[in-house]
Amino acid sequence: MQVGRVISLLLSGAAAAALALAGIAAVPTAQPAVAAASDQVYEVHYVPTVGDAVIRVEVWRDASYDARRQPVILTYSPYNSLSEPETARDSVGETFVPKGYARAVADVLGTRGSTGCWDYGGPREQQSGVDVVKWLADRRWSNGKVAMIGGSYNGTTASMVAARGADVPELRAIVPIAGISRWYGYAYGNGVRYFLNSKVPSDEGFDTPLGFDFGFAKTVAADPMGQTFADTIRDKAAECGAIEHTEEGYARNPDYDRFWLRRDYRKDARDFRAAVLLAHGWQDYNVKQEEGLELFRRIPVDRPATRAVEGVPFKIMHLTQGSHSGATNGPRWNDLLERFLARTLKGRRTGIAQAGPVITQGRTSAGAGEFTTAADYPLPRTRSTRLWLRHGGRLTARQDRTGRIASYRETGTSAEEAPLVSGLGYRSAPLARATRLVGSAVFRAKVRVSSETMHLTPVLVDIAPDGTTRTIERGFLHLDYRNGLQADQPATGRWLSAAVRLLPQDYTVAAGHRIGLRVQSSNTIWAVPGNPGTVDIAQGSLRNVARGSSLTIPTIRSPARFR
Repeated sequence: MQVGRVISLLLSGAAAAALALAGIAAVPTAQPAVAAASDQVYEVHYVPTVGDAVIRVEVWRDASYDARRQPVILTYSPYNSLSEPETARDSVGETFVPKGYARAVADVLGTRGSTGCWDYGGPREQQSGVDVVKWLADRRWSNGKVAMIGGSYNGTTASMVAARGADVPELRAIVPIAGISRWYGYAYGNGVRYFLNSKVPSDEGFDTPLGFDFGFAKTVAADPMGQTFADTIRDKAAECGAIEHTEEGYARNPDYDRFWLRRDYRKDARDFRAAVLLAHGWQDYNVKQEEGLELFRRIPVDRPATRAVEGVPFKIMHLTQGSHSGATNGPRWNDLLERFLARTLKGRRTGIAQAGPVITQGRTSAGAGEFTTAADYPLPRTRSTRLWLRHGGRLTARQDRTGRIASYRETGTSAEEAPLVSGLGYRSAPLARATRLVGSAVFRAKVRVSSETMHLTPVLVDIAPDGTTRTIERGFLHLDYRNGLQADQPATGRWLSAAVRLLPQDYTVAAGHRIGLRVQSSNTIWAVPGNPGTVDIAQGSLRNVARGSSLTIPTIRSPARFR
């Protein structure tokens, strides 16, 4: 990978993208009246942390609540240079400080007013977050309970601290909004490097890590008389692992190595002990919706009947049809958040533990639909419908025995928006009734490619009776990683088995519509393309190639039925 070319490409758009990431709403927009000015306390502190660094923390509170002890709502953010001069005077503080909560905003290790080196979500950054939580819980005016809240990177830091579990009992609640749970999954889709997309410009992740190594990690707080200003200037001049970050973050063949394992909070989900209110947008293609859903699925809930603590006291997931900036909005979310914080930080009985636990807004070809609740994710009563690829561009419940092969030439362009055609696209018969899909479809392909480092990026679509299409889900797989992400295994000229798990959605296909599948190599709308070459797809049983290729879709209540 030519790092210089990547840097010049990236820095031109990093600032605009970062502004979009930092602007995710987390709390109600309504602004209640704040307390009298004489009761207002705004302080700047420096918390010691790993590697002799200090973390800058700004705290805003109403001192009239000090005698009763205040819980703390913390955001640990690298974006605070966008919120000068008093970062804690934000919508969160304006909503909750008058209600007896202290508002704290801290600069991520190596950014703005914090010294040290930015760690790209790594263990030093995680430990620094733990240190800030413990410090806030130990203030004389604090009741010892801290919640972490935020969107995008700011929600990621909440999950990374919660992953330390019993090491940080002071963390009682987290509200990760559109947060990353596994940094590898933010950069790569099963080995395919995500890129700027042509649909929603803010839904991209190519500016990370470069936009931080050469952007936010170089900012300093706007108070040159601050006690650590000189130290931050010194630390910002250091290399701080930028070369390693770039090599790992923009690799052509990215093995899931120790670097990524240390930045995987999902693997530690069993250690979470703070109550969770997780929010994500089904249409988020920056921090992909899978990041939130897979973390939620793996977090265990404590069983009151046992003496041991097996997990969190309770968890709730709130899913909208929003994109990266639309995971939280409206009175439904505002009520959830207020009840959640009152229960976890003040011990009030708000009934929040019985909400959900899964609240999801579905979608149809007409747009966003209603909210429904479910007992878990994957949704109970999920059934699988398996459809086979057959000659003539058909998807049917019956397997093809003829052993035909469809071929196409990969040229590095995307066909996602083009009409479905035989050989590249497959369609079912019309559905006999409306069919709801919730979760991830799986494309199991028997494929033969002519080059190494090629991709398989299937797209699931809704086909209306007039032939127009609407994307339901899309998936990504670097074929050299078809057997796992630990190491690439190139293979050309022979038949391979590859399974692509598409990014999840909640979508209802109307009666009379068809389910379609686009089979393609590179999807250049959303990702860096793989190598060009010829792709062969088995449409039925071939000699020494069992069964052919198929699509499995997760349908609710019963398998799909067709006319």
